[in-house]
Amino acid sequence: AGSFTVGYQQNEVDSSVADKDRDFTAIGLSYAVNDDVSVSLNTSTVDYEQATLDDQDAVGVSISYTQGGITVSATHSKIDNVAGAATSDNSGYEVNFAFAF
Repeated sequence: AGSFTVGYQQNEVDSSVADKDRDFTAIGLSYAVNDDVSVSLNTSTVDYEQATLDDQDAVGVSISYTQGGITVSATHSKIDNVAGAATSDNSGYEVNFAFAF
């Protein structure tokens, strides 16, 4: 309980076509509040070399609660400029129930 976990990822796609390279960066942080509850925050960015595309930015926040064999988790995610399109933003919620017997 009370422990942090940090993750970081960075990669690039080098295209043989001019102005088609992409760089991806993501970072995540999770915190175990206690033995039953965890929370996390994650962000990522896709940086497009092509000037006509906007950077795609995403953020997500999650929480989970486990008691015995039951886990309840919830997530909210938001993505701006999906695939570089300035007019394409998405967001969503998800709730999961898991039962282990």
